[in-house]
Amino acid sequence: GAAKLRLDFDTSMGDETYTRLKLSLEFARDVAIEWALSLPEDKTLAVFFPDAGAAALARQDWKMDDPDEAEVPPNVRVAGFPRDKLDDADGAVFCLCPRAPERDACEALVNACEDSLRPIALLNPYLVDMGTTGFGMAGRMFKERLVDTLEPCYYLRTLDWGALARTYPKPYTVWREDADEADGYAFVRNYASAPNDETLEELYDEVVGGGGGDDAGGPGGLLDGLGKFIDAFQKM
Repeated sequence: GAAKLRLDFDTSMGDETYTRLKLSLEFARDVAIEWALSLPEDKTLAVFFPDAGAAALARQDWKMDDPDEAEVPPNVRVAGFPRDKLDDADGAVFCLCPRAPERDACEALVNACEDSLRPIALLNPYLVDMGTTGFGMAGRMFKERLVDTLEPCYYLRTLDWGALARTYPKPYTVWREDADEADGYAFVRNYASAPNDETLEELYDEVVGGGGGDDAGGPGGLLDGLGKFIDAFQKM
C-alpha cells in the first residue's frame, strides 16, 4: 500500500475551544496501540508531536514511564519537532497534527521515511495557512510537493446532527444520530467525493424534514469503519 498516508479526524463541530491535537489524542492513541502491536518485536512506532512540550505531556498522560500502567505498548516512543529525528529502530512513524510552523521539519521527516521505506501517517495535517506559508507560489509548491502526495485513508467529521466518514477506498458516508441504533447512528447516504457544507445542509433539511435517508444498502455501523481501518493498518 501507500507509504505516505493521511488521516482526518474532526470532532470539534466548529468549536475552537480545544486544539486539534487535544481533540485528536484519544483517537491517535488507539491507532498507535494497534499499529505498534503490528510491528516486529524489534521495531518501534515513533509518534511525532508538534513540539517537545506536547510530546512530554503525552508521555505523562499515557503513563509511559510506568510499565504496569502504560496505556500504549512499550515499543511506542514519543518525539517532538523540530529537534527529534528518526531512530534506526523506528519501523513506522505517526505524525500528530503538524502545523505550518512545523512544515519544514515535517517535510524532512516524510522524505526520510520515504528514502528508508518506512510507512508514515499524518493525522490532521494543517501545513499550509495564510499566516505562515501563504497561498503564493511557495505555498502552492509545498502543497504539491508534500500535501498532495499523501494518500487519504481515513476521514471522520462529526456534525451537530450526525457524522461524515470515509475509510479508503470506500465512498464517503453520511450518518444521522439515531438513539434506536446500536452505535447511535443511522446511515443516510453515500457520496463519491466529500460533500461540501451546502450539500450537507440540504441533506439535513431533507433528512429531518422527510424523516429518513437511503437506509437500504447502508454499509454497517459508523464505527465499523474505524475497526476495519485499524485492521488494514495492522497489515501494512
